[in-house]
Amino acid sequence: MQPLRQRPPAAKPRTAVLGSPPYAPARRAFGHTADRTQAVDAEAEAIVDAAARVLTGETLSSVVREWNDRGITTAGGGPWRVNSLSSLLLQRRLVGPPQILDEETHARLLALHASRGKGSRRATRRYLLTGLLRCWRCGGSMRGMPRSKGADLYVCPGPPHGGCSGTAVTADHAEEAVGAMVLARLAGASPAGPSAGDRDSAGALAEHRQRLADLGELWAGGQISRREWMALRRSIGERAGAAEAQVAREDRLAAVRAMAGTGRALRARWPAMSIDERRAVVQAVLDHVVVLAAEPPRQVFRPERLQPRWVD
Repeated sequence: MQPLRQRPPAAKPRTAVLGSPPYAPARRAFGHTADRTQAVDAEAEAIVDAAARVLTGETLSSVVREWNDRGITTAGGGPWRVNSLSSLLLQRRLVGPPQILDEETHARLLALHASRGKGSRRATRRYLLTGLLRCWRCGGSMRGMPRSKGADLYVCPGPPHGGCSGTAVTADHAEEAVGAMVLARLAGASPAGPSAGDRDSAGALAEHRQRLADLGELWAGGQISRREWMALRRSIGERAGAAEAQVAREDRLAAVRAMAGTGRALRARWPAMSIDERRAVVQAVLDHVVVLAAEPPRQVFRPERLQPRWVD
């Protein structure tokens, strides 16, 4: 007589309430507490900042470098990678509750990701002056805005994105005018020697980064509490950020010194240069450009609307 076969144990019943798993997630999601009921303020601020920067043309890799330099780790305590940041910004949970990104911003991130995947040239157009134009009224950073009809624009975004939505300028006009200003500036510039503080700033930045790394090891080893780690990380991170900004400024000054007097040669090459090449030249010379209000007739572009603020 054949022995009776035993039935496999019944599967555990699924939870009836959608969104309430029968077990806690193994790892907390960056930006939210483990139970997803609250946002983690510092992480939420970083996500909002990253989303804004990516939507204005900054690369994911540059955001990742800054986060890692500042000691911002993943929820699991590891370093950020481009793919992990990209995945984070596309997650639906960020629109809440509790909300970190608004629906419009999240939709724009999804659209940008989709357009890159399809290789759409129009949707992924890169703008020469992203992050360099400032609204005269509110000081907000102006963004490139493609249009299905008519010329592309640089616009001051609305209040939810740090602007007043009160200023716009045609992208082609602004890029041509700023390019001409930069080339003229370089043609008349004279070479100068390196600053005595260049090496000091780089050394200070390296020291702050090492302190952040040491601090992380102390926390990982249980020698300091999470509260102590967060307080010290914020303090050291601010000093590291200031040192990094100074190093970046000195790098730009060094680039200006290297290109001094090359305006005429660059002018001949300018039409064939890529956006990345042109942008490197522009950023070496310009800190930013203030865009003044358009005077009637508004359809006529006047280069004097653009007020350059040069790197000293």
